[in-house]
Amino acid sequence: MLTWLDDRRLLVLAGALVLLAGALAVLGLSRREPSGIEFAYSSALPPGSPIKVQVAGAVVRPGVYELREGDRVVDALAAAGGPTEDADTDALNLARRVRDEERLDVPARTGAVAGQPLAPGTKLDINVATADQLDALPGIGPAYSQRIVDSRAVDGPYKSTRDLVDRKVLPQSTFDKVRDLIFVGP
Repeated sequence: MLTWLDDRRLLVLAGALVLLAGALAVLGLSRREPSGIEFAYSSALPPGSPIKVQVAGAVVRPGVYELREGDRVVDALAAAGGPTEDADTDALNLARRVRDEERLDVPARTGAVAGQPLAPGTKLDINVATADQLDALPGIGPAYSQRIVDSRAVDGPYKSTRDLVDRKVLPQSTFDKVRDLIFVGP
């Protein structure tokens, strides 16, 4: 006499194999390596909603301006009367969307040139310095200078020079070489 299990042995085995295959597929999908850095712009505000943005630095009328959700850096510059003659607009991504409560610092050209050392006593504001200006610092090459600028654009302005290490933009040893040559402006 055959038991119920003997009678349905193949059916039970097939079901177990299906469950095992499903579990392996789920594990394989969850262990997928990230394909790279992805930046996403998202806002809880609907497009066209009013936002406030502070525009500072080398602009005609620094101040706080009401813009609209979805507006770009170029719109914020226009609201502030445009850049001054010494403004370094090449240091900005004019097409980037601004966010509510953001402070947009427009740097002035300081004359620092990549590869040339800074004049004695000169310090760079890491919130407004261009990649070329940062490249003039000892131990900072094109890769680190671009990381400083990119982190500033993605994560917002630096609150202290120590943010360079805390955000993992610079290693401690490189930060030690430049700590006395940089500052964070008001």
